[in-house]
Amino acid sequence: MNDNNNLNGTVLGSVDPNATPISNPQPINNLNNPSGGMETLNQPVAQPAPNPVPTPGPEVNPVPLNPEPLNSAPTPMPNDPVGVPNPTSVPPVAPEAVPPVTPVMPEPLPVTPEPAYTNPSSIGNPSGTMPGFESSSNIGTTPPISFEPEKKPEKKTNKLVFIIIILVVLAGVGFGTFYVLKYTDLLNNKVAKISISPKNLEVNLGDELSRNNNDYAVVTGTDISSCGVDTSNVDTSKVGEYTYTITCGETHRQGTITVVDNTVLEVALKTVYKSLNETLEAKEFATSNDSSLTYEFVDGEAVKALLSGEPGTQTVKIKVTNANGKSTEVDGTLVILEYAVKGFITCSSKEQPLTDNKATMVVSERFGIADINGANSNDFANIIYEEHIFKFTDTEEYNKLLEEYQTNNTITINNISSGDIKFDDSEHTITFTTTKDNKAAETEYGKENIAKYSTIKSYFETSLNYTCAYKKVETTSTNTNTPSAN
Repeated sequence: MNDNNNLNGTVLGSVDPNATPISNPQPINNLNNPSGGMETLNQPVAQPAPNPVPTPGPEVNPVPLNPEPLNSAPTPMPNDPVGVPNPTSVPPVAPEAVPPVTPVMPEPLPVTPEPAYTNPSSIGNPSGTMPGFESSSNIGTTPPISFEPEKKPEKKTNKLVFIIIILVVLAGVGFGTFYVLKYTDLLNNKVAKISISPKNLEVNLGDELSRNNNDYAVVTGTDISSCGVDTSNVDTSKVGEYTYTITCGETHRQGTITVVDNTVLEVALKTVYKSLNETLEAKEFATSNDSSLTYEFVDGEAVKALLSGEPGTQTVKIKVTNANGKSTEVDGTLVILEYAVKGFITCSSKEQPLTDNKATMVVSERFGIADINGANSNDFANIIYEEHIFKFTDTEEYNKLLEEYQTNNTITINNISSGDIKFDDSEHTITFTTTKDNKAAETEYGKENIAKYSTIKSYFETSLNYTCAYKKVETTSTNTNTPSAN
């Protein structure tokens, strides 16, 4: 009963405050004394010091302790305060001598107080033992404590299913994007695609190209006026096929322009006067000095026969061809005189200023002279040329008229536009020469005033205040009666 009372009131490793201290402790030499006596130890029991520093010592094999029931009296430890133990409660010790051991106190560890186990069977321990004391070897040790937070078990994810889901989502997004781009106008806001259908054009030689974009192409999706047409490769002065480009934004197309010569070649001819048996060339019928035109008789032998036949007015066929090969046939008038013209008398007016042009005008009448009524009779040969000579004081105006004539093959100055036109760049003069009808001259000047050289000179110098001059015609193998501007 005493043992039980001691168990109930004393905690293992503690000191009973009511115990009577031993006044003269004796060392214990042998705990297994067969006579039951207690031998004293060679040295007194040392009191535990606070935080002792461990010192190395001989390796000591721990002596296993026999497990004791919980209700038995505790065995006093060497470093505990020693009371007088009950000899009957000391477990038997092997007869081997126990070497003296210097007790090493472990450094106390910071621990979290465990809950009081008032009823071991109520906290999930069916064996009825206290945690940390499942084995006798764990007696006197501190149970291991985990300072890491309790982790929940991780859920395993099936990676293959996750990949399949991602692929399905991507496929859906791709199909949706394809559908929107191909079958809807959602993204382009219903902006029509630009379409250009170029036209293949045909223009006439020398014509000016159109500046209207609608003449070159049919455009949808944008305003054609915002497009550009490039015709820099087209030369309308030469027959051929050329390409042009029309551009609308980033879209461009090419078309063709064919330059053809569909114009009717119009050629004006003048009347030519020839005496019997004179020679004649087709270019003498030309009214201009256009070098791009060539003249030839359709039947040259028939013209020779006319010159050796009877005097009178005849019609001859002349073929005129331009530089592009375009040709036409026109009729020329040939007057065959019985007598050869030996010279011309030219009577010219004074200079007259023009109101519409920066130029002056001189009117001249040229009469052909021949010996019709005998040697040196100097009769009127029934040939009259009227000339209008315009001299420009403004070089720019002269050049503008020259350019106009080269383009249109005709010009008009002071209501005069017909006749043979000649340009003199050094003098800045333009001369119109026409053939005047004999009947019209007799009516205007009087038949008796133009009968011969002497009457012509007297009338024009006296009555009209003209200045007259005579010039002989030089005899050549080809006698041309076309008067000069002089």
